[in-house]
Amino acid sequence: MSDSSSIHKTNTATTTMPPPHKAMTPAQPVSRRDILGIGTLTACGFGLPEQLGAETDSGETELPQQIEQLEQKYVGTFSIKAHRLDADGHFSLRPQTVLPTASTCKLFVLCELFRQAEEGTIDLRAPISWKPEFHRGGDGVLRAMIPGQDLSIHNMAVLMMIVSDNIATATLVDLVGPDNVNRTMKSWGFAATNIFDGLPGGPNAAEMKQPVSTAHDLCTLMQRIYRHDVLTPESCDEIIRIMRAQRCNDMLPRYVPVGEDWGNAKSWIANKTGYGACRVEVGVVKTAEVTFSLAMFFRPHQPPANRLKCLADYPPVLAMAAACHAVYKGLALSQGTG
Repeated sequence: MSDSSSIHKTNTATTTMPPPHKAMTPAQPVSRRDILGIGTLTACGFGLPEQLGAETDSGETELPQQIEQLEQKYVGTFSIKAHRLDADGHFSLRPQTVLPTASTCKLFVLCELFRQAEEGTIDLRAPISWKPEFHRGGDGVLRAMIPGQDLSIHNMAVLMMIVSDNIATATLVDLVGPDNVNRTMKSWGFAATNIFDGLPGGPNAAEMKQPVSTAHDLCTLMQRIYRHDVLTPESCDEIIRIMRAQRCNDMLPRYVPVGEDWGNAKSWIANKTGYGACRVEVGVVKTAEVTFSLAMFFRPHQPPANRLKCLADYPPVLAMAAACHAVYKGLALSQGTG
């Protein structure tokens, strides 16, 4: 494990987290939906699906060692930054490594869209269509629809985020301008972030560069959105609301016991996934025990062959899900000051 890994927590005699529940081992694993009413820390002690493995379920193994075990098991490298938002505490591993973001770059586009809406350049209620030149493969629903029909700009952004629609992304990158996205990210202090011309696709895909960022930049951006430190509180809250409706939930939300959320839940996850050379997650997790922002990359040394349409059990996805759970559990069981 690299020396760049670290976990920090601050304890006081007057403010502590509740003690963890004693681990229990039922005869059969308890499904994610079965444990939702039990309480999040209690749920962590119950048997989870076999793919999670013992390396993230041992209270005797420190978080850096758990991540190292996952790197060995899944033959790849993690880059992670997690920051508690309700207390002191964070975990980091190679947080400044610049890596391809895949679809998590859509968060940068969304922020620039809301920034331009705030200054009056864009009306989010205005209609917008998508053009044939914006056709992209990969995720989304617009590729199955007939071009030329209008959506509101706001709803186009929702598609970009919650089903990771690549056509919606190309449409909005064209609308806001990739240089404006990069300029805003630099002005907010995210020097390592660059979306170039957006996600590669279309007739010039071979000449397009992959967007890049770091775990530090992505995690810090989510932290600042949650705390209303960028944009207006209304825009920040709407970004969180959209991300809470995320439909791609096979990594960060996979083993963290938070249920379906239609905007009224007290415990929730607001996240965005990325599937490319790296598997990537960025988001905020809020439960009764802990609230934290997280950005995580996993880059397999040799991507496993995959011929399945469903990627839920693809080894890099399982690596991400297990590591996200390990970080959640490590932060939730730590003690901190508010």
